[in-house]
Parts: sequence; C-alpha cells; structure tokens
Amino acid sequence: MSRWKEKLTGQLDQDKAMNMAWKLIVFLVVIWLLKETDAVWKGFFSIAWSIFEPFVLGFIIAFVFRPLIRKAEVHHISRKLIVLLIYILIMLLFFWLMYTLIPLFFSRFGNFVNSAVSGVQWLNNAYAANAGSTSPNWLQQLLSAAVSSMTDLKNNIVPVLSSNISAALNQTLTIVTRTLFTLIVSIYICVEWEILTEDIFRISGRLNENSSVYLRAIGFQVGTYIRSILILMIVKFAEYALLYFLIGHQDWLILGVITALGLLVPYVGPMIGNTIGLITALAILPMNRFLLLLLMIVILSNVDAYIIEPMVHSHNIQISPLWALFSIYAGGIIAGAWGIMLGIPVYLSVRTVIHMHRTAKKDNAAVV
Repeated sequence: MSRWKEKLTGQLDQDKAMNMAWKLIVFLVVIWLLKETDAVWKGFFSIAWSIFEPFVLGFIIAFVFRPLIRKAEVHHISRKLIVLLIYILIMLLFFWLMYTLIPLFFSRFGNFVNSAVSGVQWLNNAYAANAGSTSPNWLQQLLSAAVSSMTDLKNNIVPVLSSNISAALNQTLTIVTRTLFTLIVSIYICVEWEILTEDIFRISGRLNENSSVYLRAIGFQVGTYIRSILILMIVKFAEYALLYFLIGHQDWLILGVITALGLLVPYVGPMIGNTIGLITALAILPMNRFLLLLLMIVILSNVDAYIIEPMVHSHNIQISPLWALFSIYAGGIIAGAWGIMLGIPVYLSVRTVIHMHRTAKKDNAAVV
C-alpha cells in the first residue's frame, strides 16, 4: 500500500513538473514571437499609445490623488472643491518649474558635463600617478576609455543642444501642451471616478466573476507603492539638493533631480546618482569638502534605507532586492524605458493575483 502511494505521489509530482515546464515553454515561445514580429505590432502599438497616452496618464494621476480626495470627502469637503485646489497647486508648481528651475537646469547642463569629465580625468590621473607595477592595467585602460567617451560626449552634445534651440523649444511646447491636456483629462476622471471604475469592473466581470476583487487588491498594492515612491522622491530631492547646495556644489539642482529620479530604478538608481555626484564633486570641490560630502552621503543613504523608507513604505509591499532587480531588468528588455518604470508595479500585480489565488484555493480546500 505504501509503495502504491509513493508511486502515485511521484507520478503526480512529475505531472506537476511537466505542466509547469510546458507553461514556461509556451511563455518563452510567446515572448520570442513578440520579439520576432515587433516590426508588425510596434507600429500599431505606437499609434495606439499616442492616442491613449493622455488618458492612461490622466487615470494614473487621478489614481494617485484618489486617497486624498476620499479623505477630504470624509471631512465633508466637496469633491469639486478639493479637486480644484489640488490642480491649482499642480499648475502653480508646473509653471514655477517651467520659468525658474528648468531654465536654471539647462543653463548649468554644459558645466555639469564638464565637471563629470574632469572628475573622471582626476580619477584617471590619480590612479596613473599611484599605480605600481603590480596594479591591474585594465583599470587604467577603463578609466582612460571613460575619459575619452565623456570628452566626446561633451564635444558633441553641448554644441548640438546649442544649435537646436528652436527644435528644443518646439518640443518643449509639444510636451507642455500634452501635459496640460493630460491634467484636464485627469480632472474629469477625478470627478467621475466611481462611474469610470464601475464601467471597468463591469467589463472585466464578463471575463472573470472575481475580477473586481483582484482589481481592487491590485489597485491598493500598486497605488500604495506609487504614492510611496512619489513621497520618497520629494524627500530625496530635498535631502540631496540641500546637501549639495550647502557643500558648495554648483550643480546642486541637477544632482537633486538625478538622485530623486534614481528611485524609479530601486537599488541601482540611487547608487548611480550618488556616484555621479561624487565624481563631479572631485573636479570642483576641495578635498576636505569632498570627504565631508562622501561622509554625508553614506549617512543619508543609511538613514533613508533604515528609517525613512520603512516609515513610508507599507509592510505589505516590501519587495526583495532580487525580485525588484529582476522586474526592472525584464521590463527593460521587453518594453524599454517604460518597462523599467512599470516593472515593479507589474510584479506587484502578478504577486497579488498569485497570493489571492493561493489563498482562495486553501480556503476552498479547508471547506471541503
């Protein structure tokens, strides 16, 4: 009897493994077919995205502000009033950025590139002066190649930017127009939120009767993550822009923006931002202030990692570093820049669905 049970158990395990292997093969074949036929569907997708982009981004903006609007309504504040106040603040911030910070950002861009090149050159010269006979030659070759590449970047990009100001202004005007249209769309979505979401739940319910439950859970997880990232980006910008400003770094604004945007690529992005800040500081700061900057970055990184981020992030959206890096890497391969930004939200959505499905199976098994 025991042998029969062992054989049956082994056969079931083998069937499960084969089933999983077939699913994996089918998934890989689908990905391969998508990559091989991208010339066909990418053009269609590009046109479709150009049409729906303002509406998708408007929905995301309304989704981010939804908890704030709901809290205001609990305190008997009119939805139209709170939406109006939110978007007045957004517009004021937008025009402040357009007329103050963005011109300052572009005026400092050329000097920022020069600082980065000079910083890498300083590292190259310091290594060449102190390298012994046993030092690895590949490191000096790497630094020399970095200096050459960044010098080419400086010599090519800055003149191109200067000679294409009119094109840049036209592109900026297009971006401003699309941004304003997106904000207008998001206002209507905020006001008509319940009607829109009910339509989404009704359409998805035709595919699966439990889809509304899954969508609400996914919305909670992804919404919490997005709002946490936005809060952390503001905190990071304030921290590092103030740090670089107080330390005397002329490009404090650019470095604050780079550090904040680095959060879109967890773990890797902040490290790249800090490395850029330190390299540029080598060229323009005295050694004592550079060492102080290095010390403060180490302190701030640990404060952010062990105090601020756990306070902002909810415990139920904690992601292991391995899964976060895998999501970003896979998203980048599949969908480029958008895939990098959406990798973790997609991972959270998949994780939520799998967790809810397993919980439902356990509950059904317990009832039976």
